[in-house]
Amino acid sequence: MCGACCKNIVFMIEDEYVKDEKQFQDLKKFDKKYNHFEISGKNESDILLFRCKSLDENNRCRDYFFRSIYCREYPKVTDKIKLGGCETFDTCGYKIKIDKSFKNYLK
Repeated sequence: MCGACCKNIVFMIEDEYVKDEKQFQDLKKFDKKYNHFEISGKNESDILLFRCKSLDENNRCRDYFFRSIYCREYPKVTDKIKLGGCETFDTCGYKIKIDKSFKNYLK
């Protein structure tokens, strides 16, 4: 309940991370759920980071019962996340455990 996952969100368009504001505007036109987020910065790989607008000053969701599907499914681990090397924050109560090595995914 540190709120880090609500302050450091990345989005993808197809197989690419969103890296500029134009891409984010396109996402918002595609699906209104992205209007619940705002740009909060960039990470070391120049990928945009987003913050949920519903997060309060105590890192609690003001709209918990009406939160988006993106939030409801967290931490849904997809193959893109596994193969992309994404990790949770050290302070997070969730951990991503890879069930097999990259080499075994190729088989």
